[in-house]
Amino acid sequence: MIVEGVPLRRRLTVIGSLFLVSDIGYSFFFAALGTILLGKGVSLQDVALINLLGVIYFGRFLVGPVVDRYGVAGWGHYRSWLIGTQLALIVCLLALATLDPVADLPAVLSVTAAVLVVSAFHDTAVNGLSVRLLSAAERGVANGIQVGAASLSILIGSGGALLLYASAGWAVTLAAMAALFGVPLAVLARFTEPPSHRAPVSWRALAGPFRSRRTTAWILLVLPFLALGLYLATAVQPAMLLAAGWGMEDIALVQYTLAPLAGIAAGLATGTLITRWGRRRPVIVIGGWSALSLAGLLPLSTGTGHPAPAGTVVVAVAIAYSAMATWISTIAMDLARPASAATDVTVQISVLGVLRMLASAGGLTLAGIAGYPPLIGVSVLLSLAGTAVAAAWARRHSPAAPPNLATQKG
Repeated sequence: MIVEGVPLRRRLTVIGSLFLVSDIGYSFFFAALGTILLGKGVSLQDVALINLLGVIYFGRFLVGPVVDRYGVAGWGHYRSWLIGTQLALIVCLLALATLDPVADLPAVLSVTAAVLVVSAFHDTAVNGLSVRLLSAAERGVANGIQVGAASLSILIGSGGALLLYASAGWAVTLAAMAALFGVPLAVLARFTEPPSHRAPVSWRALAGPFRSRRTTAWILLVLPFLALGLYLATAVQPAMLLAAGWGMEDIALVQYTLAPLAGIAAGLATGTLITRWGRRRPVIVIGGWSALSLAGLLPLSTGTGHPAPAGTVVVAVAIAYSAMATWISTIAMDLARPASAATDVTVQISVLGVLRMLASAGGLTLAGIAGYPPLIGVSVLLSLAGTAVAAAWARRHSPAAPPNLATQKG
């Protein structure tokens, strides 16, 4: 499809480049940095401070009304936010490159907090621009690319950063991550955001996603039931692998390399299915796959799973995770209003962030009390229930198709 003379592939290039960097900083600070600090002898208590900083990022929905309301005239509403925040993130990452992660730990944590604040504005603006550039028929493929790019972003910020750090050191790793932000900046330099007549957005927009019973049911019923099973299982997955005798190298290969790569392919495939089948049929397939893959974790949960089948199941769970994320992101765009697109999408996605944080904290606690097998069993039941709830909700869902205009220089 072509909107205002601009091929879809060009708009997808803009979206893909933005999501390519969306999770680099977040995944580095919450996956790679803790490993680096522990390897240098920093205490667990100090490393735990990094996880507390995650509250900053999970609260990003609070900046939605600001992003929706203000922008730099002549630069494009969301485009101005994206260019400004990307430049700020480059400065922050280069500043971190000059610090010693241990000797300058207080300064490192301070700059980390700044990166997370700026990332909150950046990612919220990405959500708003994505809604504006896509028609309802294009959102499936676009969200497949979004999830694939975000998965690659996480891979770069976690495993990729650790590998580069091991061979080239701290300063080179931070400089390389900063350089990656040059990709979307180059794309945005040739992009002109479509003009729009924007209505003033107030803080009341935060309640907008709850404007009807159906949207409220989506946020408070469908999202928790659909996502919680996968969140609980993936929260305890590394611990189950360790308990089953897996080495760190095997876990790194399967869970942090093969699984994300499979997730990228799953996101793209799911986006294609949504485009061809609509919204309801894909979630039934995704839910069935999720339940089967989670059930496949039961042998591993007892510590008796053979490495090869267990590794296959871990990859299958990653496929379910990416497919679910693609479907949810598509519905979130469907439910967003053009005037408050950044706020509406970010509020919905933030619910998932809070759910995942709670599942990560509670999953290991529950597993310690009841053991891994009961927790995996509950995850399977939640996945089945979530599929039924989501399919029933989607039966009456009609994707909104507000007019979207896009122009591109060159």
